[in-house]
Formats: sequence, structure tokens, C-alpha cells
Amino acid sequence: MGSLFDGGFLRVAMTDRRRCARPLPEQVARVAGAYDALIMREKDLDDGAYVALAREVMAACGRAGVAFVAHGHVPAARELGVSRLHLPLPALALAGRPEGFDLVGTNVHEVAEVAAAEGLGADYLVASPVFAPSCKPLPGRGVAFLEQVIAAAHVPVLALGGITDATELAVRAAGAAGAVRMSGAMACA
Repeated sequence: MGSLFDGGFLRVAMTDRRRCARPLPEQVARVAGAYDALIMREKDLDDGAYVALAREVMAACGRAGVAFVAHGHVPAARELGVSRLHLPLPALALAGRPEGFDLVGTNVHEVAEVAAAEGLGADYLVASPVFAPSCKPLPGRGVAFLEQVIAAAHVPVLALGGITDATELAVRAAGAAGAVRMSGAMACA
């Protein structure tokens, strides 16, 4: 997503193949035109299965001009030649920023995590959950939480959790660099 942050508000899809009504590569092809980037999460897969699925998803992204971001699977991302990586903050803290990636992002769930994430070399942050997500029984933290994360951060901040067309307008107004949709991108017909 490196240069993607230069072109205005970023719309990102995050995968969850278990919510799809069709195979993940087909769902990605179906919705890709609405997004600038796609984070392939699928954290339950081993590296081999992740690589196999990612090759198909990357092809769908490539046809649509959507940037591909690997999630968590560092060896798989290297095997795929991916330059963009998203890691959970505990993984980034444990192993440090992996070498060889142009862009590394992480999630923050508390304002206090912003400094730690930036200190570990995060190039962007995903503040979560801003609104109540439909995929987990969690309350949203609200726009005020997002604004606090943005104020504390020195890197772009994306919003995740309960992102719809209406809530996307709210996170834009709050100054987020973009919004990440999971359920909205994966569960649509």
C-alpha cells in the first residue's frame, strides 16, 4: 500500500473465506473493483495452503488492479514475492519488523498501542473496532477512539469494524486514511 496512501482515501477489503458464498478467488474478482487493496487474512491456513490460495487471489487482484497485502504468513509472503505485509501487533512485537517488505502494517485496539506499533516499524495502523463488527460480538470503540488514534499516530490510520457506506463517511470525516471492510466485502452476493 506504499504509494496507495498518496492517492486519497483508501478502500481496503480484508478476506474471510468462511463468510463467502463462493470460493474466495471468485469473491475477490467479484468485489475487487470497489477496493484499492486487499489484505488476505486467512490466519487458520498453514503456509502451504496460504500460498496456494494466495496465488489465485493475487491473480484476481492483478486483473482488477488491486494491491495485494499478505497477512501474518511471513514465510508464505516471502515465497510469493509479496512486498506488503500486515501483522497482528503481538506478532510484530515478538519477531520485530521482518526484513524485505516495503510496507508493514499492524492493528491497534488501544490508543496506548500506537507508540509501540510505530516504534516497531509499522508503516500504517488499522484502528479496530471502530464500529461494532458483524463478524465478532464486540462493541465498537467509536469515532472518538479513531480520532484519538489518528492524533497519536505519525503514520496513516485505517478504520476497521462495522464499516458500511454510512460509517465510511464518518471515518473519512474523522480524518482516517482509509477504511477496511471484511464482512461487507466477503458476505455480499
